[in-house]
Amino acid sequence: MKAAVLGFGNVAAATIESFMANQELIRAKTRRPIKFVRVATRTPARAEGKVPAGCVVSNDCWGLVDDPQVDVVLELTGDVPLGRQLVLRALSNRKHVITANKALLAKHGEEIMSMAEEVGRNVLFEGAVAVSIPIIKTLRESAAANRISSITGILNGTSNYVLSQMSEHGADFAGAVAEAQRRGYAEADPTLDVSGEDAAHKLILLASLSFGVPIDFSAVQFKGIQDIDRLDIGFAKRLGYQIKLIAQASMGPEGLDVSVQPTLVPIASMLAKVSDSMNGIALKGDLLGPAFLYGSGAGGRQTSSAVLADLIELANREDAGGAGGAYNMGFGHGHRRAQGVAYTRDRVGAFYIRLRLDDKAGVLAKVSTVLAQANVSVNALLQDGGQHEQTDLIIITHDITSSQLNNMLPALYEAAGPGHSVVIHPVLGIH
Repeated sequence: MKAAVLGFGNVAAATIESFMANQELIRAKTRRPIKFVRVATRTPARAEGKVPAGCVVSNDCWGLVDDPQVDVVLELTGDVPLGRQLVLRALSNRKHVITANKALLAKHGEEIMSMAEEVGRNVLFEGAVAVSIPIIKTLRESAAANRISSITGILNGTSNYVLSQMSEHGADFAGAVAEAQRRGYAEADPTLDVSGEDAAHKLILLASLSFGVPIDFSAVQFKGIQDIDRLDIGFAKRLGYQIKLIAQASMGPEGLDVSVQPTLVPIASMLAKVSDSMNGIALKGDLLGPAFLYGSGAGGRQTSSAVLADLIELANREDAGGAGGAYNMGFGHGHRRAQGVAYTRDRVGAFYIRLRLDDKAGVLAKVSTVLAQANVSVNALLQDGGQHEQTDLIIITHDITSSQLNNMLPALYEAAGPGHSVVIHPVLGIH
C-alpha cells in the first residue's frame, strides 16, 4: 500500500521517523507492506534526508493528491481551508485519507464523510483526539453495539497543565501559560487551547461517533479558562473539588447537549486525578457500563502512534478498495435529513456560585430569599471573610436547570449589590 504525506511539521516528521524506526514491527503486523512514496511540504528542505529511500519530496501538494500510484493520503498540514480542499480532492481521486486535523473535521466533517461514503473510501482520524488514548477506535469498534448516553473528558493538555499549575503550585494564569510554552505544551499563541475551542473541536468528533449524528460546530457552547481565579480554585479545594476544563456531550429526551467549560470535579473522581498535560475520558454505554480512558493528549511521537495505527488498519483490510469500517464518523449519508439533530441548552446539574457581598447584617438573608424564591436548594455553603469590609459567600446547589439559574441571576446580582461580583461554574457529579 503506497502512502503519501501532506505537510512536514512536528506530527508528519514524527510519523515518518516512527515508521522508519519500527518498520520491521509494522511489516510483521500488516497483510500488505506499507511504502511511503511522496511528501509535499512548503519547505522541502526540512524533509530532505528524513524520509525513506525512494520517497519523493516536493512542494507540489496537488500533484500528490492527484498521483495515481498513491493509495492513501496522510493530511497532516493542520490547515483547515487548504486541508479541506486537499482532502476532498484526494477522495474524488478515490484515495483513502488519514488526518489528525480535528478543526477540519469539526467544521467540515459532514461534507468530507459524505464524499468518502459516495466514493467508497475511508477517512480515519485516530490522531485527531487524545492521541495516546485509542478513543476513536473504542467508539467505532469496541463500543459500536452500545447506546452511548454520555461522554465526558479532559481533552486539552495545555489547559489541563495550566490549571494543574495553578492548583498544585499556586501559579497565576500568565505564569502557568508561560511555563506551558517553555515546555512545548502551548503554542506561541495559546488562544485555541485556553479558549476551549480546541476541546470543542475534539468533542464534536467524539459526540458524532457516540450518538451517530453530524453535529453543527455552532451548537457547541464553549468557554475557556482565561478568567479562572486562584481564589475559586482554593474554595473548590476546600469543598472537595478540582476545577478542570471539561468537555461534555450527552443525549437526553430533549436532545443533544454539547459543551466545554471550566467545571468543578469531585476530588475522588478519576477526572480530578488527571494532572499535568494528560487527558482523561469517561463514557457510559448501555452494554459496557462506565469506562475510563487515560493518556497523553499531545506530542509528535504520541500522535504518530495514532496515525500509524490508522495506516496499519487500512493495510490490513481484506479489500484495499472497499470502504469498510463503521460509516467513518458514525453516521450515514443523509442522516441529518432522515433523523434531524435537536440541541438542548437547558442542562440539569449542580452549580458553584461565589458572591462577593458587603459584610453586614441582612445581606445573607437577601441571598437566602432569592434562592428560596427560585426554588433552589443548597448542597454546600461556605463563607469566607478577610476581604476588608466584604465577604465571599460560596454556594453549591443541588441539581437545577440552567434556565432556573439564569432566571435567578438578576436577583442574585441585586442582592450582591452594585459593583460586587458573581462567579458561576457548573459542578460535575452532584446528585
